[in-house]
Amino acid sequence: MKILLIGNYQKLIPKLSRLLNRNHFESYSSYDAEAGLDEALSEIYDAIILDTELPGCGGLEVLKQIRRAGLSVPVLLLSPKCGVIEKVRGLDSGADDFLEKPFADAELIARLCAISRRKGELIQDNQISFAQLSLNLNTYQITNAGNSVRLSNKEFEIMKYFILRGCNVIGKEELLTKLWGFESSPAENNLEVYITYLRRKLKLLHSGVRIHCIKNVGYHLMNTEE
Repeated sequence: MKILLIGNYQKLIPKLSRLLNRNHFESYSSYDAEAGLDEALSEIYDAIILDTELPGCGGLEVLKQIRRAGLSVPVLLLSPKCGVIEKVRGLDSGADDFLEKPFADAELIARLCAISRRKGELIQDNQISFAQLSLNLNTYQITNAGNSVRLSNKEFEIMKYFILRGCNVIGKEELLTKLWGFESSPAENNLEVYITYLRRKLKLLHSGVRIHCIKNVGYHLMNTEE
C-alpha cells in the first residue's frame, strides 16, 4: 500500500515513515499543505495520514479540498487534541478516523489498516478476490483452488489494482501513474515485464483468470471459466 504523509513536524514524519516501512507500507512525505494537496490529488495513494497542524491553510482545509475534488481516499487525521469538538470538525471535514498525538505505534497501524479495509467492499479478512483467485494483503500470497504462490512487491501492487477494478479495463497511463507515480518508457517496459511475470504465476496456479491486453488501450482481468 502507498501511504501519503502530510505533516509539519520534521521529527514526526521521518518517524512515521520508518514505522510504515517496518510494517510493509510504502510511504511518501510532504511537509506543507500545498505540496501535500498536490500529491493527494495525484490519486496514486491508498491512504493519507494528515497532521492538522500545518502552516498556511491548515490540515482541515487540505482535507476539505481533497473531498471537494471528489477523492474517496481514506484519511487518518493526527491532532494534539482529540476532544469532541476536534473530532466533530475532523469528521465533518471528511476524515475517516482521528488519532491524538502522541500515539502508540501499534494503534496507528491498526487504525490505518481499519480505514483501508473500509475503503473497498471486496476486502474481507485482509483478502480480496476475483473469480477463484484470492490475494492475501498481508502475506502477498495469491491462491487458486488450494494452490498458492507469493508475489513480489510490485507484482502484488499490480494484481491488487487489477482485482479491485474487477473486469474494468485499466489504461496503461493510469497503471503507470498509480504504480510508479509517472509515465515514461522505462516504466512502461517494467510494467510489461511484471505483467509477463503475473501471467506465468497465474498459469502456474492453473487459474482460469487471465490478464487480457487491449492494444493501445490497457489491461483487464478476464475469467475464462465463465
